[in-house]
Amino acid sequence: MSMDSEFLKEYEIRDNEAIQRTHDISKRLGKLQSPVISIADIGPSIWSQIAFSGTAICPISPMTQNQFENEWNISASNFPDLIHFVKDTKKIQFVLTAPPTYYEKCEYLEPIFQELAPPQYSINFDLQNNEKLKSLIQFSNEEINYLISISPQWGVHLKSNMGPTQIREIIQVYSLLRYYDFNDIADRFIDNFLINPRFSHDYILMAHQLLIHPKVDPLKANLSLTSKDIQMAKELEFMLDFKSNTPVLPEIGSFLMKKCTYYPESLDACKDLVSKYQKNDLYEVYAALNNAIINTNDQLIFQKTQGLEEILDSIWTDDTISQNTKCYSAGIIVACGLVGLHLGGTPGFLESIGIHVLDSVKSKYLEQFSELISKKTASPSLVTVHDFKKRYHIPS
Repeated sequence: MSMDSEFLKEYEIRDNEAIQRTHDISKRLGKLQSPVISIADIGPSIWSQIAFSGTAICPISPMTQNQFENEWNISASNFPDLIHFVKDTKKIQFVLTAPPTYYEKCEYLEPIFQELAPPQYSINFDLQNNEKLKSLIQFSNEEINYLISISPQWGVHLKSNMGPTQIREIIQVYSLLRYYDFNDIADRFIDNFLINPRFSHDYILMAHQLLIHPKVDPLKANLSLTSKDIQMAKELEFMLDFKSNTPVLPEIGSFLMKKCTYYPESLDACKDLVSKYQKNDLYEVYAALNNAIINTNDQLIFQKTQGLEEILDSIWTDDTISQNTKCYSAGIIVACGLVGLHLGGTPGFLESIGIHVLDSVKSKYLEQFSELISKKTASPSLVTVHDFKKRYHIPS
């Protein structure tokens, strides 16, 4: 059966019925491998993030085939190999960012829909019984659509391939910012909507990525970021309007480790690195570190951190890897830190990955960014940052 409109309508009906039975997407998925990570940035770094995870939650948007292939560095002709990898390793869980009927022009995704049946990502809100959020979404929808109607730039964006999906997401994020009383962030987004559309667009997507998604994520997945994500937040001055009277948790973001590992640029390279990680028990130790953080077991945290450092050191010096130049052209820094928990005597996580405090203004920014990150989770969790700015070439 081809992925035509009838197929997608039936797919959407079945998925909506599943959502009605339970709004918790975790109950509609198979067993996920710990630690489960949420990939914030689909791009050239995707294979490194997947290789380093237990299970990676990977969103699929209704984009063109060229966009997908460029972002994932994989050809649609290789989907059978990708699907086999997913089924064999359980290292990827695809989720849809839009209703299935939005994917009618994405025929190339048919093998993924047919074989893996990715569900719609749904947050844990029953709008029928949440009048406050229901009202906010209705108001936000009217406000934003009116502003789009008088903005040539937003009008053009709405007509683009990804436009309707992103506008739908923007309205939801804007509503949730108001719902959680992040009115300073919401105000800055809406104040710039007409006068600086590009800034407003990037700003609301950053709010979704770093603030809203982790709060509403039913999977409670750990964040996997790249240094680019943090740098963009800094360039957007994301925290300048974050008022001091907003309730926050204590300063968090303790540094655990920062080590070099290999950078797989393709699915084949990812599979090869996964094999090396498994051989060296990386996933077992990584999952144990994640559990130690959740259980706030300081002694076990340091023990498992040391074990993870030793494993990455061992892999980095593995001659069989360094000789495989077709799969590995460079190394990257992988930094692990923890959110919602402070270990005495350890430097701040953000500063440890390159956001240094040089003056009082930047010091305030770093403090506010830490406050922002802390608000994302109700319990301690692991954050992994892949620093692709610093590539280390393999010696020949």
